[in-house]
Amino acid sequence: MSSTFAGWRPPIRATDAPRWRTIALWAIALAAIGAAVSVPESWQVVLGSIAVVAAVLTFIQPLVAIPLLLFAVPFGGLARTTDDPADLSVGAAELLVALLGAAWLARGVRQRRITFWLGAPVVAILAMVGLALLSIGYAENKGAAIKESLKWLELLLAFVIVVDLVHDRRAAWWILGAMFAAGAIEAAWGAVQFATGAGPDQFALQGALRAFGHFEQPNPFAGYLTTIAPLAALMALTPANRTPLRLGALAATGLLLIGIGLSQSRGAWLGALVAAAALVLVWSRTTRRLLVPGLIGAALAVALAVSGLLPPAILDRVAQAIEYFGVFDVRTVQVTSENWAVVERMAHWQAGWYMFLANPWFGVGAGNYAAAYPAYYVGPWPEALGHAHNYYLNMLAELGFVGGLLLLVLLGLVFRHLGGALIASEDQRRTFWRALLAGCVGGLIVFCVHNMFDSLFVHSVNVQIGVLLGLGFVATNQLRQRPLATLAT
Repeated sequence: MSSTFAGWRPPIRATDAPRWRTIALWAIALAAIGAAVSVPESWQVVLGSIAVVAAVLTFIQPLVAIPLLLFAVPFGGLARTTDDPADLSVGAAELLVALLGAAWLARGVRQRRITFWLGAPVVAILAMVGLALLSIGYAENKGAAIKESLKWLELLLAFVIVVDLVHDRRAAWWILGAMFAAGAIEAAWGAVQFATGAGPDQFALQGALRAFGHFEQPNPFAGYLTTIAPLAALMALTPANRTPLRLGALAATGLLLIGIGLSQSRGAWLGALVAAAALVLVWSRTTRRLLVPGLIGAALAVALAVSGLLPPAILDRVAQAIEYFGVFDVRTVQVTSENWAVVERMAHWQAGWYMFLANPWFGVGAGNYAAAYPAYYVGPWPEALGHAHNYYLNMLAELGFVGGLLLLVLLGLVFRHLGGALIASEDQRRTFWRALLAGCVGGLIVFCVHNMFDSLFVHSVNVQIGVLLGLGFVATNQLRQRPLATLAT
C-alpha cells in the first residue's frame, strides 16, 4: 500500500519492450488482414485498421487514447444513428472511454499497482454517480437514466486517469495539443457554415446563419469552444512555452474566438467575460489594474448598443437579453418572432421548476426531464428540448434537492482546491503549470456560467470537463510541489 505518487514511470519495463513490440506488431498485422478480408469498403478498412492500431497502442500506453477521446467530443456524433435518450447504443466517445479505462486498469495490473486519487471532489462525483444509478429504479425512462449515470462515470474516469498519468509538461502538452486542434477544427467548420449558410433556417438571425459545428445547436457548440479558449489563450501568452507551441496555441485561440463569435451564443459570451474577469482578478497585481480600462470598455460597449451602432444581429441579441433579463412567467408575455428564443427558454425553466416542486427530494430520475415534461409544460411549447436549458434547474428536476446540493458541493470543492492554489501561486505566474491551472479554472468557470442558460452535459462534453479537472489538479500538485495523496493497491 502506498500513499503518494512516485513520479512518471513507463507502463512497461525496459526489458519487456521487445516482447510487447512484437505482440503489438502481430496484433496490428492480423487485424488489418482480417479487416481487409471481411469488409469490402476501403474507407471502412482504413478506419478499422486505425481503430485496431489505436487500441493496441492504448494498451501499451493509455495516454494514447486521451487525444482520440478529445477529438471524439466534437466529431464522435458523426457516427451516431440516433439522438434518442432512451437508445443505449454507444458512440465513439463512449467506446474510447471504455478502452481508456480498460487500458489503464491493465497497466495497473502489469505494474501490480493501481493508483486512484481519492480526494473530496472524487467522493462527491462518486456520490453523484450513486444517486443517478439509484434513480434508475424510479425513473420513467430507465434507458435515459442509465445514459445520464454513465456521463458522470465517464467524467470521473477521465479525471482520475489524467491525474494518474500526467506527470510532466510533455504529457500535458500531448493532451493540450489534441484539445486545441479538435477545438480549432470544429471552430473552422462553424465558420464555413456561417460563410456558406449551410444549416437549418431556424439558426438564421438577421440573414446570417449561426455557426453550430457538429453539435446540432449553436449554444453547446459555443460552450464547447469557450471551455477551451481560456486555456489556449494562456498557453499562447506563457513565456515558459516554446515558440512553436505558443504560435500553435495562438492560432487555435483565434479560430476559437471566431467560432464563438459566429455562434451568437449569449451564454458563451457571458461565460467568456466572467472567466476573463475572474482570471484578471487573480492572476497578478498588474493585471488587476486592467479592471479600470475593462470597465471603460464595457461602458463603451453598452453605449454602442444603446446608440444602435453595433451590427444588427449582435444588437438584437443583446437587446433581447436586456429586455427579458430575470425570471418571468411566460404565460404573461406576448410571444413574437423576436423574443421567441428567450421566452421558450423560460418556459423550459418553469417546467423544470414545477418538476422539482412535485418531486422535491430525488426528482423524476436522471436524464428524465424530457420524459416528464408533458405533465409540466407551460405555454405553446408541448415538446421537450431534451433538458431545462439551465443545468442547475435540470439537476433539481431530475435528482431533486439531494442532487442539486451534491452538484453545488462538488463545484465548491473544485473551486476551493483549484482557485485556492491559483491565488496562492501568484509568485509562479510565469510558469507553465500556473498558466495550465488558470486555463482550467477559466474553462470550468465558463462551464458553470454557460450552464445557467443551457446544458453542456451533452455531446460528450462531460468527458472534456473531466480532462480539464484532471489537468487542473495535476497543475495544482506541481505548483505545490508535493504529491497528491492516493490509494494504491
